[in-house]
Amino acid sequence: MNTDVILRLLQNSGFHIRGMDEAYLYLEDPACVLRSFETFLEYAWIVIVCITGLLLFGWAISMIRGSKNDIFTNLRNLIIMLGTVSAVVPIVNLIWGDDLFARGCDTIQIPFTELNKMLDARNLAMGDSDENKLYENLTIYDSGLGGTTPYSVAPLARAGAPVDIDIGTASQPAVRAQETSNKDIIFTNPDGSQYRRTGGTRAWRNNNPGNIRYTEFARRAGAIGQAGGFAVFPNEDVGMRAIEQLLRSDSYRNLTVAGAISKYAPPTENNTAGYHRHIEELTGISVNRRISDLDDAEMARMTQAIRQIEGWGPGRIVEQ
Repeated sequence: MNTDVILRLLQNSGFHIRGMDEAYLYLEDPACVLRSFETFLEYAWIVIVCITGLLLFGWAISMIRGSKNDIFTNLRNLIIMLGTVSAVVPIVNLIWGDDLFARGCDTIQIPFTELNKMLDARNLAMGDSDENKLYENLTIYDSGLGGTTPYSVAPLARAGAPVDIDIGTASQPAVRAQETSNKDIIFTNPDGSQYRRTGGTRAWRNNNPGNIRYTEFARRAGAIGQAGGFAVFPNEDVGMRAIEQLLRSDSYRNLTVAGAISKYAPPTENNTAGYHRHIEELTGISVNRRISDLDDAEMARMTQAIRQIEGWGPGRIVEQ
């Protein structure tokens, strides 16, 4: 089972993924009490907002009926309630000296080899079950339906299985790419043979996990064409290396992670604040770190996180 499927399974099961590299997957300890406390604060906010609405409605009705309320005392009590819940997280982080709720939980290191062994054993035990029914693989049940109804009974949207074809070796990747009218990408190999990537996300069709724009940098990084203003790379490996090359370039290396992401995915086109949050969740790297200070393993987690956030969804590969 590939890493995309594994990540999707774990995230849908409620795990917080800190990041990954070539050998390991890093998960937040699911028993972390901090995460439970954070969840409690989120629900507390909802309850307090509901109480506030009821209080305001009650005060309005009572004042219409001629009752005299000390509005300033009531407002003071509301401010104290809301302010207390709002101040908990920043006060705790101030005492801790870092973002405790983002980094205070223990990290579990899981080898991909062992994870795949467990999944393979499970798949073997399931016999003829469809491996694309992701929830069925781990027999996850919906507790809201009494704990006996598997999620796999619900439809799960997925692309068709890719066709196995020869798309060239690593030493001879495609040399040209062109977008069709229906947004498929036609790749031409050195020997003149062609194949088409159809369906899936644009990042997948373009072999461009970072959705890097088609610029002079992209051409230097190995782009062989463009589609919708984005670079098309000969294969995924070249596209992944392009992300790292961009982040290691003079334009990015002296920025913080937050500054680099703000430049990479500007607020005018993206939810940049959400991007920052996802980067921290997926990599365990503080957005206040400088790009030049990241080691190779941390950079690998960064590029994998960008690949996931930008949306890498496989489609089908068809011979021409």
